[in-house]
Amino acid sequence: MEPKRLNKYISDAGFCSRREADRLIEEGRVTINGKMPDAGAKVGPKDKVRVDDELLHVREEEIVFLLFNKPAGIATTTDVSVRNNIISALNYPATLLPIGHLEREAEGLMFLSNDTELARKMTKADTRFEKEYVVTVDKPITGEFLTRLSEGSAPVPGVIRKKAFVAKEVANRFRMVLEPGMNHHLKRMCEALGYKVTHLQRVRIASFTPAKLQTGLWRILTEAEVETLKKILSGKSGKSSAATKREEDYLEEDFPARSRAPKAPGSVNRPARAAATNSKRSPGAGTRGRTKSAAPGRKPEGRNTTSPARKTTAVAGGRRGRPAKGDSKHR
Repeated sequence: MEPKRLNKYISDAGFCSRREADRLIEEGRVTINGKMPDAGAKVGPKDKVRVDDELLHVREEEIVFLLFNKPAGIATTTDVSVRNNIISALNYPATLLPIGHLEREAEGLMFLSNDTELARKMTKADTRFEKEYVVTVDKPITGEFLTRLSEGSAPVPGVIRKKAFVAKEVANRFRMVLEPGMNHHLKRMCEALGYKVTHLQRVRIASFTPAKLQTGLWRILTEAEVETLKKILSGKSGKSSAATKREEDYLEEDFPARSRAPKAPGSVNRPARAAATNSKRSPGAGTRGRTKSAAPGRKPEGRNTTSPARKTTAVAGGRRGRPAKGDSKHR
């Protein structure tokens, strides 16, 4: 490991952000080899860093970003003591952080990464990423409900808000696009209007759609795809073409077609290993690790690839995943 600044070391250990690390250093809560660090101190591979006497560990890992099609029943927490947590379910050989939030009983797309600094920035700026949902509620949908939902639930006097795209699919199911800057607490919005969400599926984040990524499977993002996320985070990316196409489909048809966004060059499907104990591997299949909630027997399409070469504090390439512990019941 190359020497790195103390605040980055603390952040790479997953303890907190760099800004929070600076505060801890100023408060005198951080030591290097049992001594208070000097201003601008750097940490080498043999140094012992402690925060409030807690020893920090940083693994040498390649930067990796995963797109995961989460099944219902998986908790998006890094606490491995929580039943059916996402870290144990994926069993990926890296120190991953979930980006954003998706409730346990919800399903759909989400990102994970071991780039702790970028993961925290993306989570903090989660509403900058346009998202599309398919939502089922507990009773028939009315026109008034759709109108108020598109306005962001209850109006605020003196506040002008951009309307969200909402379209009814069947009696109690609708599709909604939440653009950057809107209220992204969709479940709360429905509850405020007297409806209970019985099923929620996130089918798109920006230009990322499931394509052939079945529920319970994940894949590694390409460097170009990661750069796309960074551009959105910095505010340099406009409205996604997927959203425009979706709205055109609704104007032309009574019901929308499924998302058909093309798969980015170089991206491939990565399966998770089947939870069933009698599951078999295909020769040369590469990294596997089906989540325990995914139904056995599904196979990925496409070739295996390697993760981006850039390194941070990294994945032991080619390691195979193991089935997660706990309940293997599929939703």
